[in-house]
Amino acid sequence: MTPVRLFKSALIASLVTVAMSLVAASAEALPIRKSHATMVIDTIDKFIVPRVDALSAKTANLTAAIGAVCKDGGSEASRKAATAAYAEIVHAWGGLDFIRFGPVAREHRLERIFFWPDPRGFASRQLSALIAAKKPDLLESGALARQSVAVQGLTALEILLYDEKNPLGTGTDETAKYRCALAAAIAANLHAIAEEISAGWKGDDGYRMKMLTPGSDNALYKDASETVRDVAKAMAMGLELGRDRIVLPELTAVTADPPRRVRLAFEQAGLTSEYLQSSIVALKDLYETIGLDAYIPADKPWMVKFIPDAWKSLIADAAKLDDLRANERGSEAHLHALRKMRFDLSGIRQIIFKELAPNAEIEMGINELDGD
Repeated sequence: MTPVRLFKSALIASLVTVAMSLVAASAEALPIRKSHATMVIDTIDKFIVPRVDALSAKTANLTAAIGAVCKDGGSEASRKAATAAYAEIVHAWGGLDFIRFGPVAREHRLERIFFWPDPRGFASRQLSALIAAKKPDLLESGALARQSVAVQGLTALEILLYDEKNPLGTGTDETAKYRCALAAAIAANLHAIAEEISAGWKGDDGYRMKMLTPGSDNALYKDASETVRDVAKAMAMGLELGRDRIVLPELTAVTADPPRRVRLAFEQAGLTSEYLQSSIVALKDLYETIGLDAYIPADKPWMVKFIPDAWKSLIADAAKLDDLRANERGSEAHLHALRKMRFDLSGIRQIIFKELAPNAEIEMGINELDGD
C-alpha cells in the first residue's frame, strides 16, 4: 500500500474513532427517560420513605431533649439541645411538607404536625387556655391527639420553646411545670404522628404498595399515570408553598405604603430560612429523582442552564432571608432576593408543568396549572 493510501486509511480510521467517541459521549450525556412506574418507585424509595423515617427519628430526639429540659430545671445546655432538635425537625419537615398524599393526608396528620397559616393566633390562645386549666389527663399518652390541631404540633411547640420571657423549664410554680410537661406531651405527640406516617407507607397493605400496584382492583389508583400525577402535583404544591407562604407575603408587606411586617412560618424560632431552604433543596432533589430534565425540549436548550441556575439561586436567596429581614429589611438586597425568588419559583413551575410534564406524558389537572 502506498504512503498516500496509508495516510488516507489512517485518517478515515481516526475520523471514525472520533465520530464514535462523540456519539458515545452524547449518548452518555443524555439523561435517561424514566417510565411513569419508575418515576413513582424512585420517588417513594429514594425520596419519600427515607425522609419520613428521618422525621420519625428526629421527633424521637426532640421528645428526649424536651424531657431533659423539664427534668433538669431548664438549664441553658438542655434548652440549647432542645432548640437544636427542634431546628432539625423544621429542616426535615421542610423537605416533606409538600408531600400531601398518602398517610400524611389521613386523620388530619398534616395539620397536626404543622398548623399554618395561623393569622388569628389560634395556637397561642388555645395553648394559654390549656395551661390555665392545667388538666393532668391532657398530659397522658395519646390525649393531645383528641385536641385541636392548633395545639398538637410544631406551631404550638415553637410558642412554648422559644418564649424568651418564660424560658421553658425554668419556673418552679405549677404553671411553669405544666408548661414544660405540655411541651413534652406535644413532642411525644409529634413523634407518634411521624411513626404513624412511617408505618403507613410500609407493609403489604401500605401506601407504597398501593402506589406500586395500580389496577382495576386498586381503589386509589387505576394506572401509573395516576400515581405519577400525585408525585408531580406534590412538586407543584412545594413550589407554590414557598412562593405563596413566604416570598409573596413578605414582598407585599415590605413594598406596602407604608411598609408593614408580616409573620412568616417559624419566625419566632428564627428558622424561616431553614424551612424555606430545606424545602427548595428537597424540591430540587425530587425533580432530579423523577428525572424531568430528560424531557427538556430539543428546541429549547436554554432550559438546560436555566433550571439548575434557578435552583442554585433559590437556595442561596432562601439561606439569607432571615438575616435580610432582621438587618436589611426593605433594602435593595432584600427586595432583590424576594423578587428573584418569586421569578425563579414561578419560572421553574412554568417550565415543569407547561413543558416537561406534558413531554413526559404526565397529565396535570387544570387547577394545578392555574395561578401563573
